[in-house]
Amino acid sequence: MKLKQDLISAVDGIITGKLVNRSAHDLTYDGKNVTRLFLERLSVHGYTPMKVGDVEVEAGYRIPAFVIRDGTAYFGWVFVEQFTEKKSRKLFGSVVRNRKGDWSIQIPHNSQEIVYANCGEKVEMENERLFIME
Repeated sequence: MKLKQDLISAVDGIITGKLVNRSAHDLTYDGKNVTRLFLERLSVHGYTPMKVGDVEVEAGYRIPAFVIRDGTAYFGWVFVEQFTEKKSRKLFGSVVRNRKGDWSIQIPHNSQEIVYANCGEKVEMENERLFIME
């Protein structure tokens, strides 16, 4: 029982970013895939499955989100990228970056892929570009 509670605490630490930096996290523990537990805990923490296009966020703000691919949880943000006063696009961009400095995972507003977003934790965009290289 203690082992399960320790695993839940570790997963919660990833989701909240309080124990580790939120980036890319392998969802395997002791040889077992724990994606189902991760999804359950996302729900407990206010994350909802939705398409990027359905996430309500305005320019200047970002919404924390995770995307799950092949047993790995990728943390990132859903936000509006502003090119000009009239041209913008909404997307999910992972905090993990590629060698060029672009988001390793980009999911556009018209994608059918599901992200798990916490619209209750909307934050103002910052100008810094902290990222982890692949």
